[in-house]
Amino acid sequence: MLILAGILWSSSALSRPYHYINVRMSWPEAQSYCRERFTDLATVDSMDEVNRLVNIVDAGYSGSVWIGLKRGTQKRWGWSNGENTTSQYYNWASGQPNGDGDCVVIYYGVWHDMSCSYKQYFVCYENSGYILIQSTKNWTDAQSYCRQNYTDLPTIHNSEQNNQINQILLSENYIWIGLFLDSWEWSDKWSLFFRHWAAGQPSQSSGSGDCVGMSTADSGKWAQYSCDLQQPFICHGDKLNRKQIVRLKLSCNECTLNDPSLQTSILHEISEKLKSMGLESESKLSWRKREDEKVFDQESNYMANSNNECKKQ
Repeated sequence: MLILAGILWSSSALSRPYHYINVRMSWPEAQSYCRERFTDLATVDSMDEVNRLVNIVDAGYSGSVWIGLKRGTQKRWGWSNGENTTSQYYNWASGQPNGDGDCVVIYYGVWHDMSCSYKQYFVCYENSGYILIQSTKNWTDAQSYCRQNYTDLPTIHNSEQNNQINQILLSENYIWIGLFLDSWEWSDKWSLFFRHWAAGQPSQSSGSGDCVGMSTADSGKWAQYSCDLQQPFICHGDKLNRKQIVRLKLSCNECTLNDPSLQTSILHEISEKLKSMGLESESKLSWRKREDEKVFDQESNYMANSNNECKKQ
C-alpha cells in the first residue's frame, strides 16, 4: 500500500445573493458561518424573496431553515409592507397607544392599538386603491389574506390616505391596518419590517424561542425556535473570488494516482459531495501540478523534498 500526498486547488466564483447550506447548525453557528463566507444569514424584504428562498431549498427537504431574524430587546412600530415608521405620519386617538396590543386598528379615522388575536374587519390595498374586507380575521390572518389576494394591509403615509381609508369604512367597526409593534431584528441590522409569520406566531409565551426559521412546506411561513436547534440555513450576499489550497492524503492499493482519468474521477466525487452539502456548489476544482507535471508523490519522498528545501533556505 502506498501513502501519497497531493494538493487540490479550489477557486470560488461569484454566486447568487442567496445560498442554501445543507448542513445542520444552531442559529449562532449558522450566523458565524454566513458572516465568514458571505454577508450574513438571509434577510427577507418581500414575498418575492420568500418565494426565492423556498425555491432554492433542496426539493427533498420539507423542514425549517434558519433565516437572519432574531428577537431583539426593544419594540418598534413598523408597517406590514416592510417600511419602518421613522419620521412618518401617525394619527393616534387621544391616549393611544396605551399598550393594549401590538397591532393597530382604525376607528372613526383615528388609530388604536389592540391585541393582534382579536378578529376584526380589515382593509387591503393594491394599485387601484383600498378594499374593505367584511370578514373578521385576526391581524396575521388578515395580512395573509391581503398578500394572497391583493398586495398587503395598508400603509398610511399622510392624512389624505388616512381619509381615503376612513371614507370606505363602516361606522362603529374597528378595522385592521398594516401598523404593528415588533421587537424582532435582522442579523445584518437591516431596518425594514417585512414579516411572514405562520398562524399563531410569534408566540408571547416564555421559552417559545428567540430565533426564526422559515418553513419550506407552509408557503415559506416563519416560526420561532430555540436558537440551539440544529437545522439547515440560508445565507445572503455574494461570495468573493478566492482561492483555497487543500492538501489531500490518499491511500491506494495497486493504482496510479497520477493517472489523469483517476484524478478526474476523484475531483468529480469531491464536487458531488460538496454540492450535496450545499457547499461551494459553484467552485472550480483542479489539481495543482508540480514542475514534473505530477500531482501526487509518495509521502516519504514528499516530506524529504520539503525538508531539503527548508534546509537550503
